[in-house]
Amino acid sequence: MTSPIIKLVMIGEYSIFRGALRMLLETDPKFRVIGEAKNPESALQIIDDERPDLILVDLPDNDVAKLLPLLKDAELPVLLLIDELDVEIYKQCLRIGIRGLVLKQERADTLFKAIEKIHAGEIWFDRIVMGDTIRHLIGEMQMLHSLPLSPVASALTDREREVIGLICKGMKNKEIAESLFISETTVRHHLTSIFNKLDITSRLELVVYAFENNLVKKLNESSFYPMNGYARNTTDSLGA
Repeated sequence: MTSPIIKLVMIGEYSIFRGALRMLLETDPKFRVIGEAKNPESALQIIDDERPDLILVDLPDNDVAKLLPLLKDAELPVLLLIDELDVEIYKQCLRIGIRGLVLKQERADTLFKAIEKIHAGEIWFDRIVMGDTIRHLIGEMQMLHSLPLSPVASALTDREREVIGLICKGMKNKEIAESLFISETTVRHHLTSIFNKLDITSRLELVVYAFENNLVKKLNESSFYPMNGYARNTTDSLGA
């Protein structure tokens, strides 16, 4: 069975870079570049008209905040091409919903695989830097530990907070079920309720939200979320 074509819109400041990237992508029949723009603002009309499957962005200055209006309006997965692996960039990306990051120094097949994985609903981040990012978020959470819960987080039940705490320790649904003496189906129901209340769509977003909004108890370094669940080639879903 032939794989569906993945339609892409590219955003990048330099036309030579966009042209070269387009030629590279279109060497693979699975990809079709249906539009390109110099910046996120000028891309919005193209995205609205063409409805791509994924947005591929090159921001030479690594100013991730520029993508926020694009993400709010487009509601499409975004893959960011970056110059260097940096914890601060990762933190910004997680907060605004970037689905993946690829270094420009990577091989073409790495970029192709990242596009396919993100299009399939997964995420694509470097394992080591993601681990460092989670440690930073934990440190921020510990400093803000005395702050009250947000009104949205206050709507969570005690059981839902227990589930969040176990997810932040890296437990899978089966392990959570065994720890709380409930079924995996019940765990999934709790996760669906949590996702709806917090207006998030993935376990990764949940971990970040929990750290930023004081939903988990103080953690020591050995108990932070292990990255084998949030690395390349790993599905990010309710059933993880």
